[in-house]
Amino acid sequence: MEDGVREGTLSGQKGCRASDACSRKAEQGGERENEGIMRGCGDRLEENAAGSFGGDSKEGPNNRPAGSGLVEMIAAAFPGKRQDIRTYSGLTLAYIGDVVYDLIIRTAVVEKGNRPVNDLHRITVKHVSAPAQAKMVQALEGQLTEEEKAIFRRGKNSKPHTVAKNASVSDYLKATGFEAVIGYLYLTDDWERILELVKKGIELAGMEI
Repeated sequence: MEDGVREGTLSGQKGCRASDACSRKAEQGGERENEGIMRGCGDRLEENAAGSFGGDSKEGPNNRPAGSGLVEMIAAAFPGKRQDIRTYSGLTLAYIGDVVYDLIIRTAVVEKGNRPVNDLHRITVKHVSAPAQAKMVQALEGQLTEEEKAIFRRGKNSKPHTVAKNASVSDYLKATGFEAVIGYLYLTDDWERILELVKKGIELAGMEI
């Protein structure tokens, strides 16, 4: 983390020095020459800024995004050896996917307006229950990519130690597969795809928040 801050600071200092140099050159030249100098300096400053803040970085090591998303921020705050998420079990992916999906639904419910907590809980449970998730993933079956289908099967074919009391084994396993997909997308920092699947799933399953 300190190295990243140091690099960003150094890049910023370079950008400032470049700006100062450009200003001095502009003061020494004529009007037409000044215009060209400042335009060129502006281009270099934009390049420095892109380098300082990551630019269009995409995928880093271990199939993880090389950006500044929530997962990367948490990893920076709690440093340690990073694992390749493609090696994670379906249950591990579902473990994190469960809370990510729950957070999305809770946020959507709360955004609808202030109301008694019991009402918030009742509405949320309707969407995060295993039967609801199983219904959603069945509706989404044709919308998943091949990679997402593979992750879904990994979660669905896992062997959980417990099963929800209000769900059949079949629904519970489908829900586990759905949560595994959400967990995988979260760890790859693909929030856009997560929200797309959740929104489509709710719509296709005929559910409302």
